[in-house]
Amino acid sequence: MGVQESQGLLSEFVDYIKNRKMVVLEELAAEFGLRTQDVINRIHSLESAGRLSGVMDDRGKFIYVSEEEMKNVAAYISDRGRVSIAELARKSNELIDLTAPEMVKLSDEDLKAMDEEGEETAEVASAN
Repeated sequence: MGVQESQGLLSEFVDYIKNRKMVVLEELAAEFGLRTQDVINRIHSLESAGRLSGVMDDRGKFIYVSEEEMKNVAAYISDRGRVSIAELARKSNELIDLTAPEMVKLSDEDLKAMDEEGEETAEVASAN
């Protein structure tokens, strides 16, 4: 495998994580043909290199947190002074967007229009 091909796969790995925001490490390993421990090591390396930032939980998930979201959390802590873990967790739900960028957000009007169009639309929407 050449250097360019290796860099391409690494970029694909990073993009995969960033586009999904939250990934299950085992699923990520399966997607890229790696062992789960190799995925964990790769994520740690990418974090050290500044290419990824986020949180790995004890349930086998990695949550990508963008630089801007990190700054928002830091600013909140700085503004508030002392912050409890529970308070920070509640506020983090507002400061960190866990929806994948590729997911389409539908308004209530869009959903109502889909309902009015009938089952055909529902079948198409559920197929996506």
